[in-house]
Amino acid sequence: MRLRALLLAALLAALLATTAQAQVRPVRASDAALLARPPTYEEEIAQEVAARLTHLHPKVRCGPLGIPGLPSSILGVTLFQGGRPAGYFLLVPQMCADLAAFHRTPASFDPRACRDAACLNTDAAVAMALATVSHESYHLLGYTNEARVECYGMQSIWYVASKLGASLDEAEAIGTFYATQIYPLRQTQTPTYWTPQCRDGGKYDLRPESPSWPN
Repeated sequence: MRLRALLLAALLAALLATTAQAQVRPVRASDAALLARPPTYEEEIAQEVAARLTHLHPKVRCGPLGIPGLPSSILGVTLFQGGRPAGYFLLVPQMCADLAAFHRTPASFDPRACRDAACLNTDAAVAMALATVSHESYHLLGYTNEARVECYGMQSIWYVASKLGASLDEAEAIGTFYATQIYPLRQTQTPTYWTPQCRDGGKYDLRPESPSWPN
């Protein structure tokens, strides 16, 4: 068990060293053509989940983010106009591919069943994709503080997973996996996305009356 824990820590540290999360950016004129085309299958999946989570009608598009100077580690951007969310976000293609793979066979990505490095790495990547859609959805609601958005998004991973076909037990296991294994590493790897108030009973606890953190 200790070897598995050390392996997991090493894998997740490597993952977070190369991935951040979403960022808020101004609307770009070049997005008009992207938004005008019909969504792909993968984009429809992300849109449906974001719509259920926010009770809005957002658009999601996958592809190169196309922002000069943007670090390659950024997985998505939420576009704002005049200080308000513009109603859409963009994801890098890998995030959409991971969401579609999870939607096809959610039981294949249960972190409780992992016994080797390849499995842990795959499940961590999928958990990151679920977290990114959730994270972006809170930007759509107007939140801009990355640490707050990350905390809110983490608490909704189980919801995203369940809407993509996971059983409630698996969905909650993925949320717990992210909260206990991935989120703590943000304090040192991506501190902008971490806050000590993201905890059971903390300032950013969305359900303080519930003992089931973070689900």
